[in-house]
Amino acid sequence: MAEFPFQFFIKRNLSNRRAELLTFRGLKKHLLTSERSLSIRHGEYMAELDRDFCAGTEPRDFIEQIDTLIDAGKILKKGDASYVSRITWNNKNIVVKRYDHKGLIHSLRHTIKKSRARKGWLFAHLLGELNIATPRALAYIEQRKGLLVWESYLVMEYIEGPRLRCFLRDDNVAERVKLDGIRQTLKLLDRLWEYCITHGDLKHLNVLVTENGPVLIDLDGMIVHRWELFYRNKLSKDMKRFIKKTGISPALDNYCQLLISSRKSSHKKLPDGFEKMKINNWVILIRKSFPKINIRNMLAENLPSSEAQDHFVRVPSSRNARVFKFDISFDGTNHSFYLKYYLSRSRLEYVKHFFRPSRAGRAFNATLMLHKNGFDAPVVIGLFERRPGPFCTDNLLLTEDVKNTGSISQFLTDIYQNSGKDAMTKKRDLIEAFAKTIGQMHAKNIFHGDLRLGNVLVVGEQQKWRFFFIDNERTKKFYCLPNRLRLKNLVQINMFRSGITNTDRLRFFKEYWAENRSIKTQKTALIKKVLRKTNHRLSKKKGFAELIYNLFL
Repeated sequence: MAEFPFQFFIKRNLSNRRAELLTFRGLKKHLLTSERSLSIRHGEYMAELDRDFCAGTEPRDFIEQIDTLIDAGKILKKGDASYVSRITWNNKNIVVKRYDHKGLIHSLRHTIKKSRARKGWLFAHLLGELNIATPRALAYIEQRKGLLVWESYLVMEYIEGPRLRCFLRDDNVAERVKLDGIRQTLKLLDRLWEYCITHGDLKHLNVLVTENGPVLIDLDGMIVHRWELFYRNKLSKDMKRFIKKTGISPALDNYCQLLISSRKSSHKKLPDGFEKMKINNWVILIRKSFPKINIRNMLAENLPSSEAQDHFVRVPSSRNARVFKFDISFDGTNHSFYLKYYLSRSRLEYVKHFFRPSRAGRAFNATLMLHKNGFDAPVVIGLFERRPGPFCTDNLLLTEDVKNTGSISQFLTDIYQNSGKDAMTKKRDLIEAFAKTIGQMHAKNIFHGDLRLGNVLVVGEQQKWRFFFIDNERTKKFYCLPNRLRLKNLVQINMFRSGITNTDRLRFFKEYWAENRSIKTQKTALIKKVLRKTNHRLSKKKGFAELIYNLFL
């Protein structure tokens, strides 16, 4: 099977686990390759079948006989919109679910949105890649009349086991076993929700209890969510549906609701070592060890005037932020901190905060993610968001100062100006250590939003280099790093030219490939892309500089 591009599971707006999500057009990437699946067009039928399923038989015979086989099989469900039957074909026990035609508008809607059988096929393969238990999808068939999907069929392997609803009402099953079944089901759902996927119809009838644990069925209503607001809403509906009118014993019902409630609270669990507090309209996440008496000074209404105070010093920053450095003494020690105030770039930014965290919030989450994955970044002390209503109007990030540090660009410039054998050795060691760190970061599928060398601080410790990444609001962890983002980071690094030779660049890439062996076969093509895009950006930058120079002659 082709390599699975997990990056579409990660939300842009949730904390440090997720970024972009794809629609069903993107889900097509997760289908079996042509070596393991078979696409057929037969009359008014279009089908996709697993080759193992139809091995040694003529799949067109199965397509032609599908309705006859369903009618002759054991009926599992007969509803207004679907018909489910258990049959045997090619010595395999299978379940076929037919989604019936319900009218012209119904067909038009599912032609545009994809048929329910195709969605079930896609999500079955998707959950299989995520190791979430579900019956194996063997085929889907669409009957088309013209361009419209008229009826569709989903073929799944048959799995023996009662529905969760029947399992919990079985008097022959011990109470302890039922409790364990509920716990295992919630553990399975935790894995589903971890990837921002909601089921859509999470009643007890759609969970099978097997010897190997619970199994999810009826996947055609699933949604892979892109936005936090919609995800929270659908997640809440999933949870309510799971405990609604269960009709089981009070003890089981209470246990089920208790587990669901714990999932709701764990969804809002605070990072370790932090506590949440509110001051006026400010919502604050602050480290427990930080003295709370200093918080009001940082949240003064007229923050820019604070730079006039001795303990608040304005430091250079981009035009979209203001950064202040200040010192606080506590525990008998003087501590230095940076307070970054993110300015609103447009009124639209207030609306964006409905669907994703603020810039300070994203930087906060990304920094914790870097620490969790073994990379250095200035320690975050607090996150401050002012919410006088539904909008986040102000957001600030408080970080600890990194002692005895400077940017890599400054270090390399200083080394370049100090010629000598020791300086060249120092430069080589620095480049190799940095390349190894970036290689490890990309190997763990982490993308830094702005990897210009000015955003990487370096500290030399006992002949070792440590790199601290700053400006992390666009830093994300993917499940499979997209090549375009890998290329973007490498171009950002390669833009620095002062004192860097071609040998230095080759040395960098050699160490980088050593940490990314899975893409080593692409290294020649990738290096060419990096150089081509770097030269293009440098030429544009040079042309812009010449234009400005000519304007002021």
